Amino acid sequence: MELEKEREIREPRKRTHAIAFDKFNITMERISENTPFPSFSKPWVAGCFSLDGDRKYLEGPQFLKFCHMPTTPAVKYDLNKQAALIRSLYTDSNEEESRRQTSELLHLLFWARKHKERFKRWRPHFVFYRGLMTKLLGTPYENQDGWKIAAMMRTKTIYLRELDTPESAASRQKFNSKPFLRKTAEWGRAFEYFLLSDEPESQPDPNGVKKEECNIVFRTKLGSHDLLYAAEVDGIIVKDGNEGNPKKQPELIQSSELVEIKTTRQFPSSEMPHKFRRFNLRKWWCQCFTAGISQVVVGFRDDDGMVEEVKSYPVDQLPKMGADWSSTVCFNFLDQFLSEIKRIIADDVTSVFILEFRPQKHSLQGVLQISVTVEKDSDKYLPSII
Repeated sequence: MELEKEREIREPRKRTHAIAFDKFNITMERISENTPFPSFSKPWVAGCFSLDGDRKYLEGPQFLKFCHMPTTPAVKYDLNKQAALIRSLYTDSNEEESRRQTSELLHLLFWARKHKERFKRWRPHFVFYRGLMTKLLGTPYENQDGWKIAAMMRTKTIYLRELDTPESAASRQKFNSKPFLRKTAEWGRAFEYFLLSDEPESQPDPNGVKKEECNIVFRTKLGSHDLLYAAEVDGIIVKDGNEGNPKKQPELIQSSELVEIKTTRQFPSSEMPHKFRRFNLRKWWCQCFTAGISQVVVGFRDDDGMVEEVKSYPVDQLPKMGADWSSTVCFNFLDQFLSEIKRIIADDVTSVFILEFRPQKHSLQGVLQISVTVEKDSDKYLPSII
């Protein structure tokens, strides 16, 4: 029965007549770092779901993991064996399928359908995935990678989904054509298995590589916007004295300490490089802050896939450690951008609004330009909802 419902969500409604187009630009003033940080409530756990190796939806945190920090920062983790196992699981074809499902909001919509009454009671202004939120937050500082999204209103809620572009497809193709870059991504996934276990009382099994994930659905409010979004989480920090198992008692997730696990190349000196502080820390902070994650655990590796040091960084310290970016600018941009989306959509529940940001084309001195294409009477971008 659940598979039938999931299939129903995936099938777009048939279009009944031709689509008309309208095009225009919206211009947004650049934001000063002196602008006050907008109101943003702590993300609240609204629910969770898991995806198995075939990306089948499972209700609840069945695949929630638990993070065990090493007793000392100095370690010797060889990531290559696990990377080979990961390579066999994460093929190009199933990665593309995973990307498509996320773009279509497939599993998040399935969660919303299963919790229809709760969803209707909350009735958020926006629904999307955390990955898109992270990308939008970084827009004021982006000078290379653009984005393209579809915005659609249904029953007072605006759904945002990320669309592929020729540039993003070319970037993936370029990445996949370089064996070392692919290997670094595999090492990143492999590192997680040295720290994560299936249960809080069990130890990590580096050889237990499985393709499964746990997603948490968050509710929060940014300015006047009620938001609902899903985020894949790496795990929960295991601490002495923790009572209860969030895997068996999902209500405990709200009070648990979520963690994000990363790998990076060892710094050439003890000082963090400027480029790392400018780009990596910004992305990490946007990714973690929006999911209420308190720590980033980083494995420092060499070019042979050997992690020799593990360090933890408090998320609230990342903006202070960063360079040439401001958390205030990121969140004020998102707040203003969502207001612009509300303004241009108004009460139009039949059209799809395609918004595209291309840094090379639309960045002018002092302003950001975003192109908008309106597809009238179109429903091809959003499957049947609720």
